[in-house]
Amino acid sequence: MINYEPFLKHQQTVRKCSPQTIRAYRNDLKLFDVFAAQQSVANVGQINHVIIRDYIECLRQRTNRRTGKPGLADSSIARRLAALSSFLEFTRVSEPDLRNPLKELSGRWQKNNEPKPVEEYSLGLLLASIPSERDRVLFNLLLASGLRVSEGQQLNRDSINGTFEIQPDGEERLMGCGEVVGKGGKKRKFYIDGQTVEALVAYLETRTDQHPALFISERKQRMSVRAMQERLDHWCKEVDFAHINVHRLRHTYATRLANAHMNSMVLKDLMGHSSLTTTQRYFKLTDATLAQGYFAAMEHLRK
Repeated sequence: MINYEPFLKHQQTVRKCSPQTIRAYRNDLKLFDVFAAQQSVANVGQINHVIIRDYIECLRQRTNRRTGKPGLADSSIARRLAALSSFLEFTRVSEPDLRNPLKELSGRWQKNNEPKPVEEYSLGLLLASIPSERDRVLFNLLLASGLRVSEGQQLNRDSINGTFEIQPDGEERLMGCGEVVGKGGKKRKFYIDGQTVEALVAYLETRTDQHPALFISERKQRMSVRAMQERLDHWCKEVDFAHINVHRLRHTYATRLANAHMNSMVLKDLMGHSSLTTTQRYFKLTDATLAQGYFAAMEHLRK
């Protein structure tokens, strides 16, 4: 077996990756380890283009847990290859002669880090079609705050405080504010609009339990990250929408604010990004997003 533990420890202690990220790395590398054992690959020096080609073919035949059909999506394959590539690059620090065949793959298998906001018109229809108050409030909260789903999962009933802010024109505006621990153990503030605050209060008024978590499952336990994604999957299927990863709500939040000409440094802090380069990706989407919104609206008017 290949020893991945030094790499995982580096990701945890030096890069300060979240427990969810470490778990994903571990699962992806474990999947390759099973394949490598079947191919009699005992060390990283044996990983070459042939092994990678056969591994991709193995992933193409693997059952997709979401659809139940054989063949992982290209994005899922790219994620698993990205984890393996990161491990190889880490190993090359101590073994400079080691080659990383994944660096020479075609663009199809390179991990795509471009933001993927949900098209506005479709998103509006989806949210309006969700009868579950808990789920509707959950997704609207993520959309209004830009929180990662792992950050939303840690919220308690008392995590968000509602306050009235006096505007320059003297008008009062309701706003919610809270604090979460994000990537790297960094604390940051987040905000939600008054409409989302009111919906949150109405949802909490329907709760008869005493559980401190803001969102709980049918078994009266704190909702897990996986459960939150599964609920979004459920409602997408109910209204015949294409699959939406819950993380895309965060992309949509950032794209909306970028399109509203928010200062990139402000958006960086709101998103909890460690690099401004990561935030600036959203400002490239303005024209494309406006065009999508326009054509979606025109299509609706024609109908």
